[in-house]
Amino acid sequence: MLATLKRWMGAGQTVPSAEPAVVAPREAAVPALAAAGEADIPLLLEAARRAEAEGLSPWVLRDEARLETLRRSLEFVVHRGLWLQREAGQVAHWQGRLLALRHGDGPVLGMLLVCRRDDEAAWQLRFFFIAPEWQGRGHGARLLLAARRELRGTPLQTRLPLAGAVPASLEAAGFRRMHVDAGGVASFEAPAQWNDQRERMRGA
Repeated sequence: MLATLKRWMGAGQTVPSAEPAVVAPREAAVPALAAAGEADIPLLLEAARRAEAEGLSPWVLRDEARLETLRRSLEFVVHRGLWLQREAGQVAHWQGRLLALRHGDGPVLGMLLVCRRDDEAAWQLRFFFIAPEWQGRGHGARLLLAARRELRGTPLQTRLPLAGAVPASLEAAGFRRMHVDAGGVASFEAPAQWNDQRERMRGA
């Protein structure tokens, strides 16, 4: 399993329209971010496959063995809160969180995977997506802003190609483009973003 993980990890990495005056309670609900469950993992795997077809996935998923390795790593995140990260030729156990954006108990609008070495390190945004049927409604920026608040004031960093709609969602959520390498891969960073309501409650 360790050897498989090493091989796998070494291979790869709008404003919505106004609401109508009367809406159903479910439609009026504000999307919320919560821990994803094991049943949500297939959604991320499918999104990663779509991203790979466009050259945007952080992972190489050419065969079922690689896909199964990623599935097991995501299950490890869900059940143990740990992400298996390749580091210095070995596999290190980083903190990991798999978060989903959804309307209450309704369908998943999008998900993201973050990890960090320890409590003192910034969170690394490894992958995020919005489900195809929910794209073009500003949910990408909502997902990222919710993640910044959820991560309790810790900076959030990511690296990805400057292609598609993803950079626009990052910038709409307050990420700054820091650097672009010769291959067109950009580094983005978002400063700490506190949950204002939580902070007001703490100060009360």
